[in-house]
Amino acid sequence: MCERQRRKGVYASQYLTPDRTARQMAALAVRYFDNDSRIVDACCGTGQLTRALLLEGVHPSAILGFDADAELADLYEYLYPETTALRMQFHEIDFRCENVIANPPFEITECTSFLQWLSRTQCSGDWAVLLLSYGFIDKQRPKAVQETMRHFIIHYRTPMQEPFARTNCRAEIVVVERA
Repeated sequence: MCERQRRKGVYASQYLTPDRTARQMAALAVRYFDNDSRIVDACCGTGQLTRALLLEGVHPSAILGFDADAELADLYEYLYPETTALRMQFHEIDFRCENVIANPPFEITECTSFLQWLSRTQCSGDWAVLLLSYGFIDKQRPKAVQETMRHFIIHYRTPMQEPFARTNCRAEIVVVERA
């Protein structure tokens, strides 16, 4: 996947979620999410988080994955045919997303835009388990980061315990509830 991204070029950084991190995020999702609501695997890529959710016992019909990269969305659909797959960017999703699990782009502008979208598509009491660049939610600048984070209650955060392949980028798992 890293070589594919290097050859193809990537609009926004997307790092393949390591297996242990994906399993940890899925366990948190099962713990925090409402079991009767659909789970949206936002920016799903190859489905690392969906695979971990399935291993946690989540029924495939309860999962909807979407990605802007058509090739990755096609691969996701091939690997997980019982789930629902959409080929679109997050800002094109306009339905309620009660439960979101995601490894969104790490660029400040893109991640802020992702969190703004999340705050628009969630209602009070909805949840998200996110893999964010380490310290992103503490940033004071740009001001939009803190303005957006005011829409969420942070319930849990922990540093990622394993590295992404071929990058020194550090990340943390963050569980938020829409305020």
